Amino acid sequence: MEGNFLSVSDLTLMIKGVIENKFPEVVFTGEISNFKRHFSSGHLYFTLKDDKSQIPAKMWRTSAMRLPFEPKDGMKVLVSGSVDVYVPHGSYSVTVAEMEHFGLGELLVKLERLKQKLSEEGLFDSERKKPLPDFPRRIGIITSETGAVIQDFKKVAAKRYPVVEILLFHANVQGQGSIESICKAIAQANKEEFNLDVLVVARGGGSIEDLWTFNEEECVRAIANSRLPIVSAIGHETDTTLADYAADMRAPTPSAAAELILPDKKDLLERLTQYEIGIKQNIISRIQSAKALVESFSRSYILNRTKDIVNDYKIRLDDMSTELLESVKVKFSNTKTTLDNFEKILHTASPEETLKRGFAIVEKEHKIVSNAKGLLKDDDVIIKFYDDTRKAVIK
Repeated sequence: MEGNFLSVSDLTLMIKGVIENKFPEVVFTGEISNFKRHFSSGHLYFTLKDDKSQIPAKMWRTSAMRLPFEPKDGMKVLVSGSVDVYVPHGSYSVTVAEMEHFGLGELLVKLERLKQKLSEEGLFDSERKKPLPDFPRRIGIITSETGAVIQDFKKVAAKRYPVVEILLFHANVQGQGSIESICKAIAQANKEEFNLDVLVVARGGGSIEDLWTFNEEECVRAIANSRLPIVSAIGHETDTTLADYAADMRAPTPSAAAELILPDKKDLLERLTQYEIGIKQNIISRIQSAKALVESFSRSYILNRTKDIVNDYKIRLDDMSTELLESVKVKFSNTKTTLDNFEKILHTASPEETLKRGFAIVEKEHKIVSNAKGLLKDDDVIIKFYDDTRKAVIK
């Protein structure tokens, strides 16, 4: 063969010119897969696919910074951008300029229909709401054992009302199997054996997809049918799910849930002080009234001859009032001391303090193992220490 021939580079450049001129702007839908965010540049690299084809895509950091959500594998999106050819590899891809959820409108329509259906059933009626206890002794919290929610809740509880006992019921709060996991945890926490006063269903913030489990009918009904009063603390303050409508009370965050449920020990001590002052004032007022009555009788003509007897009663009345006031003062002082001692004892005996002293808790299938007979060879267990948990196998 003779003559001038195209090189691979020449052919690729020609293809590049044709494709990029033909598709300067494209708008299409696809499902994200193989999503990666470059750790230093911040550029996004992923594949857009449907049931028949797929195409590589990228989104530069300047465009990615404008996204109102975090792209994830499996998410269906609508993108706009341009097609370009990478000459060294002879491959083509899409440079995405803009991206948004696709099908979110249909999802919200479905959500509104379910909300209307459950509302018409009376599932969200205020008459169904159960009151929260004033002084809860044991609180159950349904959330992921690996998240920050349980730690945030415990910190607020320790500060406000350290005598309360908190039981964690682990559940997957997102993704496949999360609906069943949450419903199972609610049923478990409602058992009489746990003797709970109130239940909290909580998770941190996220996108509407992340929180969608709490919009599923099965999950919403489980919350509404709970024997125990339930406080929902799902997402951030601006996030609202159907679970919030079904719960007996909604808290904007897990920490706020702890503040809503638990009294503040400072307020309790202040109220005791006010009660003490009020009782003292009431006693003094009654004593003063009695004194005035005695004085009136002592000045009467009938009792002039028995003035000495009246004076004796006046002295005895003074002595009795002094003794009564001292008794009240001692009683309230003892009550405050008892409360303080009770708090210290419970704090020392709490599971957290026990773990600090070198003990550990062994759990098998989310249940505490109290003796060696409860463990068999090759059993998977979780060992809880004060600062962390470890998985182990019984040998």
